[in-house]
Amino acid sequence: MTDDAIAVELGQRLAQARLEQNRTQQELAEHLGINRMSYNRLERGQGKVITLIAALRALGKLDQLDAFLPNEPFSPMEALKMGRPHRMRARPKDKTDTRDKGADW
Repeated sequence: MTDDAIAVELGQRLAQARLEQNRTQQELAEHLGINRMSYNRLERGQGKVITLIAALRALGKLDQLDAFLPNEPFSPMEALKMGRPHRMRARPKDKTDTRDKGADW
């Protein structure tokens, strides 16, 4: 799916959650402190992420974000077991020092 298609899908799911609670766009928009057109844009996949979060909170669906993007701590040992290459610090390709030798700071 494209980014736009995913945004539209999220908006449709938000609309479905709203309709399951038998709430209008106007009612939810007022609860969020935005106008109905802004909320409508959100359901069309064109809204702001912060507004989406507020709408999920208002619908009691904020916990769904944990399933969407779970908090998985990074494990260096697991990375080694999986054979991921060791991340190295960035270094200049040319080892010659081009800094001004006259500067004393």
